[in-house]
Amino acid sequence: MSTLYTNGKIVTVDNDFSIAEAFTVADGRIAAVGPNQGARVVDLGGRTVLPGFVDAHAHTVYRGIADAAYPSLVGLTSIAAIAERIREAATETKPGEWIVTSSIGEPPDFFGLPKGLAEGRWPTRADLDAAAPDHPVYIPTPAYWPIPSVLNSAALALLDITRDTPDDAGVRIVRDATGEPTGVVHGLIFYNARSRLFGRLMSLLPHMSEQTTRDAIARALAENITLGITTIYEGHGNTFTNELLALRDEGRLACRIVATTEAPVGRPGVDVAAWMSAVPDVPGDDLLTVSGVTLSLDGPTHFGRAAMSEPYLNPFGELDNGSSVLSTSDLADIARLAVRHDLRLNIVASGDQGCAIAVDALEAVHRETPLTGRQWVAQHFHHVTRDQIGRLAALGMVAQVCAGVDYARGEEVYVKRLPGDLWEHVTPLRWWIDAGVPVALASDSAHPDPLFQLWTALQRVDARSGRSLLTPAKTVSRAEAIRAHTAGGAAVLGRADRIGSLEPGKLADFVVLDRDILTCPVDEIRDARVLMTVLGGEVVHETAPTE
Repeated sequence: MSTLYTNGKIVTVDNDFSIAEAFTVADGRIAAVGPNQGARVVDLGGRTVLPGFVDAHAHTVYRGIADAAYPSLVGLTSIAAIAERIREAATETKPGEWIVTSSIGEPPDFFGLPKGLAEGRWPTRADLDAAAPDHPVYIPTPAYWPIPSVLNSAALALLDITRDTPDDAGVRIVRDATGEPTGVVHGLIFYNARSRLFGRLMSLLPHMSEQTTRDAIARALAENITLGITTIYEGHGNTFTNELLALRDEGRLACRIVATTEAPVGRPGVDVAAWMSAVPDVPGDDLLTVSGVTLSLDGPTHFGRAAMSEPYLNPFGELDNGSSVLSTSDLADIARLAVRHDLRLNIVASGDQGCAIAVDALEAVHRETPLTGRQWVAQHFHHVTRDQIGRLAALGMVAQVCAGVDYARGEEVYVKRLPGDLWEHVTPLRWWIDAGVPVALASDSAHPDPLFQLWTALQRVDARSGRSLLTPAKTVSRAEAIRAHTAGGAAVLGRADRIGSLEPGKLADFVVLDRDILTCPVDEIRDARVLMTVLGGEVVHETAPTE
């Protein structure tokens, strides 16, 4: 049976960004755009329709697992309340077993800490010892902001952290006036994966059960649908292919997923060449596909991990350049393996030096075997230069960017920590578009609402100060931002023939909004709501409009 959706403002996001009044859906696909016949008629009441949003760097899996942490400290604003939550968990946990909480603060931004806690300081081992003397306790650092981890005495003992333990590889142990560790530790995060202390911590922590993990991922995928996200790219850090396959078999994948496999670069004792030759071929469909590999060269600027050509201030207020886990020659060798095994390569880089390593390596391979037509992916590239973008365009690359970085980090990181005027072209969306590179917007799991991401791409506002950090390198139109969250996302995922626009033959993935985001005041875009989400022609989310 076909369905005619009529009396709407249909933003097709085709090549001409055409606007239509109606379209027809049949057998899960767009059958026609414009007036037509349908056995069932849906009157849109003049509302705006867009293709389903594509989040091209979603980390939905990470978001779901982080949200499943127990006990949760979210919403707690005092050390006393944190200690009480841990004390409650201790009564439900066998002595000697780990208690691993969520991070302190309000995700995803974690603003105003530790001053936002009633006591104006971080908890210490003493606070946690009083709450759970018979359990090792670990409060982790979130991926979003470099607040410290906190461990109690039992956890410190298991990690062999004493007054004589040195700092290592980005990890700093806070000590009291006598030299004893306070339990506050900076840098215990996967961005410092080469740290001995972080590695030991990961080897000790309990693993979440398979069922809990799958349930957590399923909840996050279902949340995506309510936000109008019909397709995501798990193209970075994906080690959960088995869980995704299980959810597909259970019928619990709420949205479409394209995923890659993360290459184990930088890990001691790993033969990357052998690994590349054995990357599993996972049978895919329009709901779940796992293909290609991802290499992560450096890390985020706010953790001091971005590989930059000029020194900048790290979280400890020290000048540093960050570093890349691969050299240009190393990356070129891996890229040659990707060509040999016909693997689509994704490269994650942040700093301009990390971007330079990527560009130089890919150009070296391109001179031997043309890369144009492969549509390899540049991910993040926060501090990419205009010259580097032009060179990537010549290689036929596509790009994924996170324009929301200014919202949470603009003033505190890019303005205050970077030298000169580098803040003016952090995530230069305008440069990518002008170079003709297909580009996709993404949330990086922070503020997954695509309407919020569209707003921040247009305004580039710093949340702490309210100041707009919009510059010529960042300025885009509404149509360009919408394209980057729909058709651009489809291109980055290698699915431009199936999703991303409302054109005949493509999958009928679309959203109905409560307002026209092409004409409403720009600041209203972040408040817009998705009234209906349709996946493959089926209504999978619907809510009544507010008056």
